[in-house]
Amino acid sequence: MNRLKQLALTFSCLLIMASHGAYASSWQAGYENALWQTSPPSQLNCELTHYIPNFGEARFIHRAGETVRMEIQPFRHALRGGIVKLVALAPQWMPGANAQALGEYNFQKTDLPIRITTPQTELILESLRQGLMPSMLQEDKDSRIAHRKASLTPINFHPAFADFQLCQAKLLPVNYDQIRDILITFHLGGAQLTQADRDQLDLLVRYTYADPEVVLVMVDGHSDSTGIRRDNRELSSKRANAVTDYLVARGMPQEIIQSQYHGQRYPVASNRTSEGRSKNRRVTIKLERELEIKPIF
Repeated sequence: MNRLKQLALTFSCLLIMASHGAYASSWQAGYENALWQTSPPSQLNCELTHYIPNFGEARFIHRAGETVRMEIQPFRHALRGGIVKLVALAPQWMPGANAQALGEYNFQKTDLPIRITTPQTELILESLRQGLMPSMLQEDKDSRIAHRKASLTPINFHPAFADFQLCQAKLLPVNYDQIRDILITFHLGGAQLTQADRDQLDLLVRYTYADPEVVLVMVDGHSDSTGIRRDNRELSSKRANAVTDYLVARGMPQEIIQSQYHGQRYPVASNRTSEGRSKNRRVTIKLERELEIKPIF
């Protein structure tokens, strides 16, 4: 028997054992304690959480600017290090429904959660929508170690998932890491914003309104070394003012903006080439949060 057939047979046996309750250690919520919770509505982050009694917690996380992913945080010693099979099982009230293989995960015994990839996360959500029970199955070569199964229940899932989808619909297209540094470049001698620049700044304004932790927006104007140094300082000032004035006009509070201009003092590329000079004709915009590094406790 070749390796592929062996794997298929082993997986089929796992499904049969799981569907017949052959796992010595089994965790899932029942009708009385099936708890699904959604995070408060936000433009930055949406979470859907399910508690598996005596096992741990599963979270579906959708951060602005990213795809949805899943994290499973088991209690210490709930799982052993090794392969965990992901399977969608049919609940008792759906006789005849077929189990579905969803992949596997190599679990390392650490305090870090099990992080499920986006494709598998979407399959798990789809199986819950179908009324199935996404489950983690684990067996040990040592017969003295109990086989283990932990399942997410579809009971009470749909109302919470509807709220989760409403939150997802309001997410901004970017998150802090993606918008914290913005670069706008200019034509030779110019200080005018293009439509693409204005669209980017509009998104920045939307983000700062959504994220209360943003306390500072630093705007810095620069020029290349072409011409007279005094004129270059004036040109970099016009560029910084063009950005600052637009942000204020679009509703950003003036008090959180720190605008500066530097002329040709801080090049990011060589002024000896046209390409380098083009990179130096710029305004940089950087966001700062109140607590860039959060305490662990």
